[in-house]
Amino acid sequence: MLTASTLVHATIYSSPTLNEAAGLVDIAPIQAKALASEYLNQRRLTDKAEKTPTTMARDEADSRIRTPGSTVDAMELLAQAEFNLGNALTAYTVLEQAEKLTEQYQLPYLNLDVKLLHTRLQWVDTESAANANQALDGIEAAFKNIQNADQLATGIEYKLLMLRAEVASKAGQITTANQLFANVQNYLNKIKSTKTAIDYHITVGEHYLDHERYNLALSELLRAYWDAIENDSGAQLAKTNTLLGRLFFERRVLDKALLHLSQAADFYGKYEKSPVLARVLKRMGDTYFLQGKYNLALVHYFNVIDHESSNSDIEQVIETRLSLAATYLQLYNYPLASQYLKRAEELLSYSDIPRLKAKVALLNAGLAFHQKKTSDVINYSTKALQISRALNDADLEEQAYQLLSEGYEQSGQLARALQNMKYHNHLAQLRQDKLNRISEDAFRQQKEFVEQTLHMAGQEEELKRLKQEYSKFQKIAFALFITSALFFLFLLRRGYIIQRQKDEIEELNSNLFTHSRSRLRNLRMLNAKLATSLEKSSRSFEEWHIGELINEPLNDRLRFVMVDIPFMRNMYLQHGYTGGLELEHAFGAFLKSKLTGDQRIYHFSDSNLLYIEPNTDRNRPPEEMFELFQSWINEFEPHRHLNRNIRVGIADYPFLPRAYTAINDKELLDILLMATDIARGLSLQENSSHWVYFRAIDNAPAASFASNNIRRSCKYAINQGLVKVQSSYKNEDTIKKLLKAG
Repeated sequence: MLTASTLVHATIYSSPTLNEAAGLVDIAPIQAKALASEYLNQRRLTDKAEKTPTTMARDEADSRIRTPGSTVDAMELLAQAEFNLGNALTAYTVLEQAEKLTEQYQLPYLNLDVKLLHTRLQWVDTESAANANQALDGIEAAFKNIQNADQLATGIEYKLLMLRAEVASKAGQITTANQLFANVQNYLNKIKSTKTAIDYHITVGEHYLDHERYNLALSELLRAYWDAIENDSGAQLAKTNTLLGRLFFERRVLDKALLHLSQAADFYGKYEKSPVLARVLKRMGDTYFLQGKYNLALVHYFNVIDHESSNSDIEQVIETRLSLAATYLQLYNYPLASQYLKRAEELLSYSDIPRLKAKVALLNAGLAFHQKKTSDVINYSTKALQISRALNDADLEEQAYQLLSEGYEQSGQLARALQNMKYHNHLAQLRQDKLNRISEDAFRQQKEFVEQTLHMAGQEEELKRLKQEYSKFQKIAFALFITSALFFLFLLRRGYIIQRQKDEIEELNSNLFTHSRSRLRNLRMLNAKLATSLEKSSRSFEEWHIGELINEPLNDRLRFVMVDIPFMRNMYLQHGYTGGLELEHAFGAFLKSKLTGDQRIYHFSDSNLLYIEPNTDRNRPPEEMFELFQSWINEFEPHRHLNRNIRVGIADYPFLPRAYTAINDKELLDILLMATDIARGLSLQENSSHWVYFRAIDNAPAASFASNNIRRSCKYAINQGLVKVQSSYKNEDTIKKLLKAG
C-alpha cells in the first residue's frame, strides 16, 4: 500500500480540492475519498475538451463544472483511496470508468496514466510480476504510437520505468531493478520536480532496504529526508521516517529506529483514522519488545488494536494479537498469553498466511514449555520448523530449533536436544555474520557522514545565492583592502623608520657617551672642536643620558675626584687583548654596582676615572674619598695579581667659594689633572697609593684665575697661598718640586 501511489504527489492540480485529496490519499484515505467523491458529485461534467493534454492546462474557471481531464484525475484519486481502504474491486471499477472516459474524449496520455495506475494496483494486490510486465509491455507499445512527446509524455515514460523497476525489485531481480532505477535518473532532470525527486529516492531506498542493502538504502533515504525537510514536505518526510525506522529496526539500532518512528507517528497521529499510523505503532511496539521494555510494547500494541483502520487488514490484526501473546509470555502472564493466542488462531482459521501459522506454532510451543507439556512443545516446534523451511525463513527456523532443543531437553532426550541446539547455533551464527558485515559503529558513522554530505549538497543553492549577493560588494571590499594594505604598509614603513632612528640614537649614544670596553660613561668624546651640529647633538645627548657635570652652578655642591689606576694602563700588556678586554669590562661592571644615588663615574681616559658626588659638607676630609676608592680597588677580584696602587686628585665645586661661576667644569678638570699628576709623581717615588687635594681659601678672588691658562693661574694661586695643597705625602718641598715640574 505504501508503493500504491508513489507518484501521486508529482501532479499539481488546478483544483484545490483535488490537491488536498492527493495529499491525503496515503495518509487519510477516508478523507481523500470524501473530497474526490464531493468533487465528482457536486460538479457537472462539461463537454469542453482541453486544448492541451498537460496537467497544468486543466483549468476550471467555473467551480460548478469539471473538465474530462480533471474528472479523470478525481477518479484516479478516488480509486487510490478505495484501494488504500482495502476496497480493491471498487478501485478497479472506478479506474475502468476513468479509462472509458479518456477514450470517449480522446485523451491518450490520461488513458495511459489510468492504465499505469490500474496495473500498479493489481500488481500490489496480486504480487504477480508476470501479469504486471505483460500489462506494461502493452502500455509501452501504445505509448510509442503517440507522437509529439511533451512534458506529460515524459511523466508517463517516467512512471512506466519506475513501475518496471519496482516490479523487478519485488520479483527479486536486483540487477535488473538497479539498472532500471539508474535509467530513471535521467528523467528527473527533464521533469524538474522536487517532489518527484524525493519520491524517487524514497522508492530506491525502499528497494535497497527490501534486499538488505542497508548502506545504499541509508544514502537514498537520508537524501530524501533532507530534501523533504528543505522543501517542507511533511507527508514525504513522514514516509521517509517510517522507512528509516524500519531500516534501523532491521539493523538493530533500536534507539535510532524509535527516533524516526516517533517522528512519523507524530505526523500521522494528526490525521483521523490514518492506516499508516497503525503500522508505525506496531513497529514501535516491536522495537520496545526487542529492547525488553514490555510494558511500553503492550501500550503500543493496544493502540494498534484500538485504531479503527487496523481492522481492515486481517493480517495486521492477527500479527498484533500474536505480538501481545508473545509479550505476555515474556511477562510470565500465561493466561493472557493463551487468551490472545487463541484469538489469533481463530482469526487465522479464516486466512491462509503460512508465516503467521509458523508464529502461532512457535508461541504454542513456548507456552507449552512453560506449562511443562513436553509433547506439545515438540509437536508445535516441529510444525513451525516445517513451515519455516517451506518459507525459507531463517529467523523462524532458528526459533523452531531452539524450542525443539528445549523440548527434547525437558523430555530427557539430551542427544536430540544437543543436535537441535547445534542447528540453532549454526543459524544464529549465520545471522550474526550477516549483521556483522557492517558493524553498528560503522553504520552510525556512515549515517552521520551521509547526513552531513547531503546537508551540504542541499545548501548548494543557498550558497549560489549568497555568492551573487557577495559579488555586489567585491569591488568595494577590494578597494577597501587595497586602501587598508597601503595604510598598513605606510604604518610598517613608519614603524621601521622610527625603529631605525631609535637604533641609530642608541648606537650614537653608545659610541659617544659610553666607553667601548668598560661600558662606563665616557667624557673623552665630548670635544669642543666638534662641528656645531654634532656638538649640539652631543650636548643634547649628554643632558638626556648622563646629565651635565654641573647642572645648576648656584645650587650644586660637588666633589670631583680624578683617579689614576695603573693596572688599567698595563692590563693589555700583561693579560693580552682578550684577557685585558674581559678584565676592563668586569671592572666597569664592578664600579657600576658600587654607585648609589646621585654618584656618577666617567671613564675619562685609558687609566683615569672621574668620580663626582654631591658634597654638602665642604670640610669633609678628603681621606674618606681616597679610602673609599682604595677599598674598591682592593675588593675587585682579589685573587688576581694586580697593581692596586691608585693616584687620586681631589677638588670641590665651586672651586672658589665666593665666585661660583669663575671656574667651569672643563677648567675644574684641568685642576684635577694637575692634582692627579702630583699624586702620580708621589706614587712613583714611594711605590704606594697617594692623594692630592687642591682647596681654595674662602676669600680667594676670582681675578686670580682670569687668565686663559688655568694651570698657570692655579700654580700662581698656590704660590700666593690662595690655594692650599693637602696630600697623603707630608713633605711639602717634594710636592712643590712636582708642582713646579708639572
